[in-house]
Amino acid sequence: MQKSKNRYLLIQTASIGDVILMTPVMESLHKDNPEAEIFVLVNHRAAELFDNHPFITKVIIWNKKNKKYRNLWHLILKLRHYNFTAVINFQRYLSTGFLMWCMHSKKKITFKQSTLSCLFANETYEHLWNQKHEVDRNLTLIQNLVSSDSLIRRPHLYIAENVKVLLPPTPYICISPYSLWNTKQMVIWRWIDLCENLIKSGYNVAVLGGKEDINKNNLFFKEFENDEHLYDFVGKLSLLETLYVIKHAFITYSNDSAITHLASSINAPIATIFCSTVPSFGFTPLSDKSFIIEPNIELLCRPCGMHGYQKCPKNLFICGNSFNIDQLLEPIKILQSDAQ
Repeated sequence: MQKSKNRYLLIQTASIGDVILMTPVMESLHKDNPEAEIFVLVNHRAAELFDNHPFITKVIIWNKKNKKYRNLWHLILKLRHYNFTAVINFQRYLSTGFLMWCMHSKKKITFKQSTLSCLFANETYEHLWNQKHEVDRNLTLIQNLVSSDSLIRRPHLYIAENVKVLLPPTPYICISPYSLWNTKQMVIWRWIDLCENLIKSGYNVAVLGGKEDINKNNLFFKEFENDEHLYDFVGKLSLLETLYVIKHAFITYSNDSAITHLASSINAPIATIFCSTVPSFGFTPLSDKSFIIEPNIELLCRPCGMHGYQKCPKNLFICGNSFNIDQLLEPIKILQSDAQ
C-alpha cells in the first residue's frame, strides 16, 4: 500500500557541522517515504550544502546577521502557509522553538533540553550529551516517524556534476588547520611540522579553510613560500567544491570542526585532531576510514568546555601543543599498509 505524501520541516540554523550532522534524518525520512516533501531551514552559509540536492523540496534561509528577528517573523509568516506532517527542531534556543510553535503541524518535535520545550513542542526527547554521537541524538527525534529499518546513520551530501575544481597532482593530502574556536585548533607550528613531513614523504598538500581563515593563513604560508607542493584553497572554494577536493584526497586532516563532517558525508578518509574537546561529546568522524588523534598526555583540565574557547582558560593551551609527529603520521601508515 502506497504511503500518503508527507511534508516535513527540519530546523537547524547553527554551524555547518551541525547542519551536516542533521542529514541522516533527511536520508532516513526519504528512505521511509521517497515521496515525502522535505523542507530545511538553515543559515545562508549552510544553504550551499543543498545546491542541486536530489530530494530536498525547499531550502529556506534565515538571515541572522542582519535584522535577525524581523527576518524570523517574515519566515514565520511565509511558512505558516504550509501544513507540515511534522516540524523537527534540532536546536535548543528560544527563537527556533518559537518558530516551531507558530507552524501548522500536529507534530512539533524537539529535545527536552530546548528552551521552553514544554510549551513549544508536543513531542520531546532527551539530548544525551556525552553518551551518544550527535547523529544518534538527532535520529531519536524521528523514532516515531519512520521504521527502524529506515534509519540511516552516516551523514550524506551530494556533489552535483557541475562542481569541478582543478586538483593538485596526486597523491595529495588535505589539511584544515582552522576552526571557529581557537582552542579546537592544534597549534600552527604542529601543522607546519606535519606539512613538512608530508611533502618530504612525496605528497602534495591542499590547505582548506573558509574566507574567515584567510588572515590566519599568512603565518602558515610564510613557512612554505613558493613551495610547489603546497596548494592554497583557503577562502577560495564553496562548500561543495571543498567536498570535491576532499573526495579525491588520500586523506584529510582536520580539527574537531566542520571539515571532519564534510569528509564523513562522502565517506572519505579523515583524521580528526581533538584539542580542548573530547570524542565522547559525540562529534567524531563517521567515515569507514576514520582516525582520532588526541593529546599524548593526560590533562585534568580537558575538556574545558562544551564547544571550546577563543583562549585557553589557563593560558597554557597544553592540549593544542601535545602532539608528536609519529602519532600525526600514523593514519597515513595504516592507509598505506591497507593498500598493499
